Amino acid sequence: MKPSMLKFYIGLVLCMLSAGFMVYDMYSISGRIALGVIGLVLIATSKYRLRDRFLS
Repeated sequence: MKPSMLKFYIGLVLCMLSAGFMVYDMYSISGRIALGVIGLVLIATSKYRLRDRFLS
């Protein structure tokens, strides 16, 4: 697995965890937001693109 793909999927998992914590009202609001922001930053800075994967 390429490092950019790993970074993308870790960011995706962090965003999903953050969303789940928000739905079930777990942890503090600042922790949930920070987890979501870190996930978004990892997704945005990875070189991996899903669009390129499905078009090829």
